[in-house]
Amino acid sequence: MSLDQIPEFIMTFNFFVLVVNILILIFAKKIVSSLDTSDLEWKEDDLNYEVNNKKKVKFLNFINIIIFIAYPITFYTQIEFLNNFITVLFVIMIFFIANSWFIRKIVMFYGQEIEIEGQIYWKKWYKTNMFSLLISIFMFILAILVCLQVLDLNTLFQTWWAIAGILAFIGFTAPVWAPDMVASITILHNNRVQVGNVVKIREREKLAWIRSISLTEIKLIDLVYGHPILIRPSKFRDLEIENLSMWVAWKKKDIIQLMKIKVDYSLTIEEVEKVCLWAFDEMISDIEGKIERKFFSDNIHRNIEILDFGDHAVIYNFSYKLSTPFYIPQANDLLNRYLQKHQKKNNIDFSTPYLIKS
Repeated sequence: MSLDQIPEFIMTFNFFVLVVNILILIFAKKIVSSLDTSDLEWKEDDLNYEVNNKKKVKFLNFINIIIFIAYPITFYTQIEFLNNFITVLFVIMIFFIANSWFIRKIVMFYGQEIEIEGQIYWKKWYKTNMFSLLISIFMFILAILVCLQVLDLNTLFQTWWAIAGILAFIGFTAPVWAPDMVASITILHNNRVQVGNVVKIREREKLAWIRSISLTEIKLIDLVYGHPILIRPSKFRDLEIENLSMWVAWKKKDIIQLMKIKVDYSLTIEEVEKVCLWAFDEMISDIEGKIERKFFSDNIHRNIEILDFGDHAVIYNFSYKLSTPFYIPQANDLLNRYLQKHQKKNNIDFSTPYLIKS
């Protein structure tokens, strides 16, 4: 077949597709990096950022390679199906890029940069997830309709069958993704927990801070060990969560930390105060000018009060102020060392008394 026999509009369109395809292949990594939102949510030093971007680059390159393989075949044979196949792949690629662009704009418009212990993170609001979901659904349906048009399946009957198929797919898969998406938007909307909050998961006795809230997962970082904890939003909503940052958040207010101490009835409150207050004061004196000093509030507070009279021991509350809930594990560990030292020094034992005495 000679070039003169090839319709001009097909030549023009195929040339356009080829040029765009080459540009996307060359600049795939830059395109993904500029449109992806991982750099906002995780920052570039996070391994997940690189892994996530590599997957997207591979997806674009995969489509590019298929188009390059099909292009010379359709150029010489002019098989209509291959022409349509190239166009469909091109449409998928363009809609994928366009969807990423819209989502990034939404995240940047509704999101907010926050600083947590010297690191910058991106805080999402419920509108970010909601509008991202809506734009993704809209772009998906629009892409399907365009592909149907390209494949000449645009009759009313065929279109309704396609729409019915999409709705059926959404309906069958809804039990998998819908609960998490609804829970995620609800969690972000009610504002009871936010990115950067320190929470205590009572069922697991875990202290962690919330790093990100997405439509599919909530990522927490364990305060003690530093490893990530991934929880589905629908599961997270059912957990008993104590938000230790409530009313603190980003206002840098001090928080009261409580320590329960069980002591034998033979000891007086003055003796307990002597151990706890002296231990605290010695600790503050020793760490003055050191990095550990930032664990505790500049407004020194320490107090002992009787919480309850148990069957075998008096339960005291020892309260002191921390600068932020992020330092709870480090502060508790440091204070416990000084409490143990002063227990031995004053010959006082904070352990629960034996129930049976010889």
